Amino acid sequence: MNMIVYTPQTEKDKKELGRRAAVLHNEVLMQSIRQLPCPNDQKKALLDEIKSESSY
Repeated sequence: MNMIVYTPQTEKDKKELGRRAAVLHNEVLMQSIRQLPCPNDQKKALLDEIKSESSY
């Protein structure tokens, strides 16, 4: 298997890569929480806790 790795060179490209990584992380997190077998109010509480922890 051949792989090409892109390394951003400019600050603009580095910020864009960071933004895209954050979007992907958020999508995976939301999908994982949706699949939890608990009530929606517990899912909301979990999201609220994650949000409060990430604001440090």
